[in-house]
Amino acid sequence: MSGILWVSVATVLLLVGVPGIAQDDGAEKHLGPLQGKAIWEQVTEEAAFSPRDCARPVVHDGAMWLGNGYYHGGILSPDLWRSTDGVEWTLKCDQTPYDGYSPLVSHDGKLWAISGTYWNSEDGESWTQVEPADEEACGHGWPVMFRDEIWTLGNEVWRTTDAVTWTQVCDSTPWRGRSNFGCAVYDDKLWVLAGAKSGENDPPEKGYPQTTTLNDVWCSEDGVTWVQTSAAAPWAPRMWVPAITYAGYLWIVGGYDNVNSQNLGDIWYTRDGSTWYQYVSEPSPKARHASSLYVYDDSLWVVAGNTWPVVNDVWRLTIPQ
Repeated sequence: MSGILWVSVATVLLLVGVPGIAQDDGAEKHLGPLQGKAIWEQVTEEAAFSPRDCARPVVHDGAMWLGNGYYHGGILSPDLWRSTDGVEWTLKCDQTPYDGYSPLVSHDGKLWAISGTYWNSEDGESWTQVEPADEEACGHGWPVMFRDEIWTLGNEVWRTTDAVTWTQVCDSTPWRGRSNFGCAVYDDKLWVLAGAKSGENDPPEKGYPQTTTLNDVWCSEDGVTWVQTSAAAPWAPRMWVPAITYAGYLWIVGGYDNVNSQNLGDIWYTRDGSTWYQYVSEPSPKARHASSLYVYDDSLWVVAGNTWPVVNDVWRLTIPQ
């Protein structure tokens, strides 16, 4: 790739703070206040767990945990791993009993798997299923920890402290009808971004058929009222994109570009959901979708994902505080 940003590391450092730099190919890099402060470090090329994407990350009890994952051909890896340094990973459970690919959260001293059914564990080895008081009134969206409760985000928004009693917060979100979106808690707000909706785009996207990918951004202070901070962010529409809060910003890493049927390797961050900056570093994680993100030990971690093929590498970025 040609362009001024790729001349040298020194050139990149000189461009810190420039809001947008045009490249020879017409693309634009939006460099921000963190540019040049750190570079990505590959902690390990092949971790102990098998290559996978869609693995479920959570920080719990002073460690990074990685649950389940997808292997080519629709093969589920139903295991659970733990690490305190990103290098050594310990198998905690080789056959998790909860629904495959269940997202994980840490709450009340326990690991929680929240999906079609609800499970918790104190050690990651022994799991207990929790039955909701009303199976018709409970949340099945993507779980996040918000104000000391488990919230689920989807077409509806629900919250709970124990997975037994659920409270419906919103019965119809304005961003409903999407899958494979990114979500996070940042600035004491709930955030939802990107993802895919069913239905053919105009013109049709080259990747998965009958799919329209998005690059909008939404946030809410209470889960009831949602504000669209950007109808079209400067990054390309994408799905299978993870989001996380780190160093005082909301971040996204890579994803899948269904318009052009390719993986994405760009990394972006924002203060307000409207103005976005791209973080450029060499080296950096290879373009991928459905990776697992952590904020742990003052660093942002990118683990595994699908680069075509799926991988089991571990990367770390440490921004000086």
